[in-house]
Amino acid sequence: MNKIDNFVEFIKEVNQKIDISLPASWTNLSEISLAQRFLEKLNEYFFQTHEKIGTTTFNGQELQYFSKFHKFWEANHREILNVKIDREKAQLAAEALSKTIKLYGNKILGVANQPQGLSPEAVAQVRFFTANQDFREPPKNQFDKYFDDPNRFRAQEIAEDPESFLKFLGMTRLSQTDKRTDFAKNAAKFLLDKNISAFEIAEYYNNDSVLIRERLVNTPNIGYGLKKANMYLRDMYEWNIWAKLNHFDKIDVASDINTIKLALRTGILQTGIQLLSSFLDIFCYQYSYIDEMSSKAWRVVWEKWIKLDSTTAPLSPCQMDYLIYRIGREYCKPSVVKYECENSHTFYHFGARLRKCPECSKKGLNIRAIPKYRLIPCQLDSLQLPRHNGEIFLRGDNLLKTFNGICIFEKVCQSKLEKFVALNPPKSISIKGQTSWTNSYAYREKGGGGMMG
Repeated sequence: MNKIDNFVEFIKEVNQKIDISLPASWTNLSEISLAQRFLEKLNEYFFQTHEKIGTTTFNGQELQYFSKFHKFWEANHREILNVKIDREKAQLAAEALSKTIKLYGNKILGVANQPQGLSPEAVAQVRFFTANQDFREPPKNQFDKYFDDPNRFRAQEIAEDPESFLKFLGMTRLSQTDKRTDFAKNAAKFLLDKNISAFEIAEYYNNDSVLIRERLVNTPNIGYGLKKANMYLRDMYEWNIWAKLNHFDKIDVASDINTIKLALRTGILQTGIQLLSSFLDIFCYQYSYIDEMSSKAWRVVWEKWIKLDSTTAPLSPCQMDYLIYRIGREYCKPSVVKYECENSHTFYHFGARLRKCPECSKKGLNIRAIPKYRLIPCQLDSLQLPRHNGEIFLRGDNLLKTFNGICIFEKVCQSKLEKFVALNPPKSISIKGQTSWTNSYAYREKGGGGMMG
């Protein structure tokens, strides 16, 4: 057994880390006996509940604590994570964004154009009932669906048969159908209770961006958290649906794993410890906190951008969102694979499906390409990236091609330095649903329980 796999050595390492000496008697225990005692108590503390443990309020509901650790984590997660915004890094990020707008124009910030052929009323209605749902990958035909049957987006019809609406959108193949059904039904009820369409939301709330966001976020179970509310307001403004919004500068970047990832890797957002696995982030306190702080960090970048050069800066931080999201999605993933061949050629390709060495093939030799490891594109010089006729060798619209393989935040991240670490964003486990915290309680002395696959 390797030393690193030895449970006794693990116990030693834990105690050395916290500077507590082990009692002399512990060496008399067999490794199995030690593991039994340790894991039983560990499981009890982190993952078992009991009838008298107490309750917490989460998203307007009173819920039983998941474990003793849950109570501790709820009270102390902010101090433990100790998240800070690095203002020097934020200044560098602001300079990079300003330079980018000067080179490429402010169109580089824009989201997709308003769908052709649809009225503002139709666009607002379709977006309202799709922005609150998690598609994982944005559907390409959400607006085309309106042409299939406009009546399916009527609030009354959705309220009466939300399952049919989700089926119409093609969402029934995704997980957490019960939650999605509630989102659709309650979002419809949100409009029906006020006797308005989605287009009329702005007028109903006096064109106040902050008030609209507050009402969307604080209405229970309609699917609008801060991210989706910010995104919806951004789209309605960008597409000129709600052109007279007040306090639009108060709307933040619609934080998600891509914008958080970029905040962490640029260093504008820094944590006191490495982020914990979602299995320890009971009820998603870490995710919510990092999400909150990421939005604040990008707001600091925007504020510094305004001071640096207001002619290139957008009116609101939320208008930075789509560019930041795309950089996180298209640049900050390990899409480049380093290959070698038995003839000592080294080369790179997007993806791990390359079969033959291109250098050997030029000489008529059939030599296998051997994948070694993956990299993030910005870890290579842009000229080393796979190219064809001088162009970045990628299909479709991709910022790697737009920026010719050079990341605009390269000087902020310093990704080519050996010390660079590609920090990962936090993940979230659903609070409610089949594979969720509230469906995974395990009671002390009963054993079992936990997440289902």
